[in-house]
Amino acid sequence: MKTTVKILSALLICFVFTSCDDDILDVDFDTTIKSTIVAHVNQGQETINESVDLSMDNNDTHDYLNKIKDVKIKKLTYKIISFSGNTEAYVDVDFYASTIILKTEGFNVKSAYDASTIFEVTDVRKLNSMADLLKNNKSIIVGISGQTTSDENDTSFNIEVTAELEVTANPL
Repeated sequence: MKTTVKILSALLICFVFTSCDDDILDVDFDTTIKSTIVAHVNQGQETINESVDLSMDNNDTHDYLNKIKDVKIKKLTYKIISFSGNTEAYVDVDFYASTIILKTEGFNVKSAYDASTIFEVTDVRKLNSMADLLKNNKSIIVGISGQTTSDENDTSFNIEVTAELEVTANPL
């Protein structure tokens, strides 16, 4: 009888330990990643295509980069953070991530800068596609591409891209 109890106990312990899910060890945390697109439009230039790498590698994620199980983009925004040059410069551009066109906007660059306009991407399907690329590649190219006018003189401006993320990783 003691042998049967020992065997059943051993089997029960084996069952408990083998049925434990790795998900119990998952770590969920929020992080924010940022990059700056540097743009320059020469006088008379008609098109623009500028991009930057938006990387998940930061203080929050560095130790988990190869263990990330899921990424969710809670909020994705971009705004003009610096401006110099032609106050009449206008752009009509696609804001993109990899091959995904996230948003199309036309605006006077100086006005958007002066007003501290924050452009937000709200299409959940596109954000989910971008999040999948971030999860798999740990970084993604984001940028602007389209038409521009700057007839009087050159224009330079910087666009800060900010992604607020929810990350799930497993430390094992």
